[in-house]
Amino acid sequence: MIDSYEVGRKISSLRLSQNLTQEELAEKLYVTRQALSRWERGQAVPPVEIVVELGRIFNVPFDEILCLNETFDVDPENIFKNHDRQLIINRIISGDLVVDIPSIFYQLSPLERIHILSKIKDETIKTDLNELIVKLTPSELKFLGGNKNE
Repeated sequence: MIDSYEVGRKISSLRLSQNLTQEELAEKLYVTRQALSRWERGQAVPPVEIVVELGRIFNVPFDEILCLNETFDVDPENIFKNHDRQLIINRIISGDLVVDIPSIFYQLSPLERIHILSKIKDETIKTDLNELIVKLTPSELKFLGGNKNE
C-alpha cells in the first residue's frame, strides 16, 4: 500500500531540490497547481502516468517517488501522524511495523481495534494479553472470547 503522505513529501522534496515552484512543476506535468498541491499534502496520489513523468523530470525511479522501498518510524504518541491510517494498520498486521499494541491501542478507532483484535485472536499478531485486556471494552473482551488468557 502506498503512503500518500510520504509520496507527497517526496514530490515536494524533489521539486524543492530543483528550485521549482508548484506552478512550474505543474506546467511541466500539464496539471493544475491545485492538483500538485493535493499530492504534496498527501491528500491524493498522482496517477501512474504522472509518477512516470515525475521520474523522468527528476531522474529517479518511480519506486523512489512512491516510497516503495523506504522504511519509516512512527511516533508512539501518535502512530498515524503523517501517515495513511490504513497503511499503518496493514503494516502492523503484516508485521512490517512492530508496535507495542497495548500502549497504542487507545489511538485506534473502534473498527481498527476490532481488526487488530481479530488478528490477535487468530494469532497473526502477538502481544501481551495481560497488558491489553485491561484496556478493552466489555464487548472487545467478549469478542476475544476464550483467547483472553486471564
